[in-house]
Amino acid sequence: MRWVLLVLAIGCGPKTVRIRPPTARDLSNVVFIPYSSSAVESFFDKDGRVCARFDGQVRDYFAGWQSHEQGEPACDHDTFDDGLHAATLELRWHGAIPADGAWELIGGGFAVGAWGRVQARGSYYGDFVARARVVLEATSPHCRAEWSADLAKAAVTGVYARARDFTGWTEIPDLRLDGCKAGEPLDVRVRLLADSNRGRIEVDAFGFSTLNNDELNRIFGVRRGTASAAAASPR
Repeated sequence: MRWVLLVLAIGCGPKTVRIRPPTARDLSNVVFIPYSSSAVESFFDKDGRVCARFDGQVRDYFAGWQSHEQGEPACDHDTFDDGLHAATLELRWHGAIPADGAWELIGGGFAVGAWGRVQARGSYYGDFVARARVVLEATSPHCRAEWSADLAKAAVTGVYARARDFTGWTEIPDLRLDGCKAGEPLDVRVRLLADSNRGRIEVDAFGFSTLNNDELNRIFGVRRGTASAAAASPR
């Protein structure tokens, strides 16, 4: 089993986080989808600038965003400064549907990792919430699938502040894509979605544990559909 240590500057001192090795999977007959780009919306760095996009280069065995400064998140979204709208960090893969019919979006054994915290701030009136979740969308003109999982949520009523940490790895299930058409584009997007009506979401790291850029291009793929993928896909 392969283990790599990644040093993240979190809290009052450096903290070592064990990077999760990929799960062994049967990837026969999988057509892999190459990584294409990233996007950032309403997440900012410590200097108040929009967080830099991930440039597609794997560093420290990690593909995505990560903090390298002690006590500072990589990116944060605060409703006090940034307004009442959602913020996202997004990684994108782009390919094509190989043939007509049902396909299965396959994870190559790489879980998505997220570290950070959410804080809801109260006042005398109203209920206030801050939350973070991970969302996957696979879209093509004639087929699509979506999956999401909560990372953390903090809620408060009254003059209080309440916080929750999120940390670790989230498994991504295989998803069914029905009615696909050969040659049409397929976009796969994995995003950390943060929203609050009064509060702050800080992200210390978000992305995938990968050895190199070749692995980044093997995180997702498609294979002819199966019953197990149909059961996992949301209705």
